[in-house]
Amino acid sequence: LRSRSGRSIINGNWAIDRPGKYEGAGTMFTYRRPNEIRSTAGESFLAEGPTNEILDVYMIFQQPNPGIHYEYTIPEKPVDAQPTNHRPEGNAVNGQGGYDHHRNTHQENYNPAGGGRDPPRLPDNQVPAVQPPRRPRDYNWKMAGTTECSASCGKGFRYSIFNCVSRLNQGQVSEALCDSSSKPSQQEEACNLQPCPAFWDIGEWSECSTMCGLGTQHRQVLCRQIYANRTLNVHTSRCEHLERPEITSSCQLKICSEWQVRSEWSA
Repeated sequence: LRSRSGRSIINGNWAIDRPGKYEGAGTMFTYRRPNEIRSTAGESFLAEGPTNEILDVYMIFQQPNPGIHYEYTIPEKPVDAQPTNHRPEGNAVNGQGGYDHHRNTHQENYNPAGGGRDPPRLPDNQVPAVQPPRRPRDYNWKMAGTTECSASCGKGFRYSIFNCVSRLNQGQVSEALCDSSSKPSQQEEACNLQPCPAFWDIGEWSECSTMCGLGTQHRQVLCRQIYANRTLNVHTSRCEHLERPEITSSCQLKICSEWQVRSEWSA
């Protein structure tokens, strides 16, 4: 699976990825590969979407292609909302229109610096909105450490954590008390850059070479290493400390049988 820009998402650059989740094109793909011996199910990947770029699917096969099945959905085009700027000024929405109009009148007719006119009086059935004074400097964001590394080896990432604390005693408080717009953005840092141990990646057994009687079957065994969430082929010398799995095996689907003539025709 590859984007038009040439970036491989699944099984790129002649490397076979392990089943799992892979991010790309604005969504997350779940890649599955059958592991059962003689399984008839094929490889598959699924994503909820939406995708934000064109993707290409390439196939490499050693036997006749049994077919491809694919499904996709296209979202309906949203209906444009009707413009709402022409609402009469006197109309109130949720009971706030009258208060906004009154507040504007207060700003136009009352100038504290000029000292000329008194502020207009509110009708008896209206209560002025009193907002508590905001004291944003009482609380601020403070870096409290980083997340765990996303991988134990082969290059992972960790991100900074920020908590809302009181300036008075530096104790952690609810994030609602801090200004969300001033929260620092998470910083990404690479971690655990050491390569993961190499391992033997074992493929599936081929079909038995004979339909009956003793035959042989083969499988592919590759030395591989994981780095930056990619599984790469490496030289077999990196796996020399591990016992190499067998690549051939004997097999027998059924016993061969035939009719044999054991005597001449009778009189």
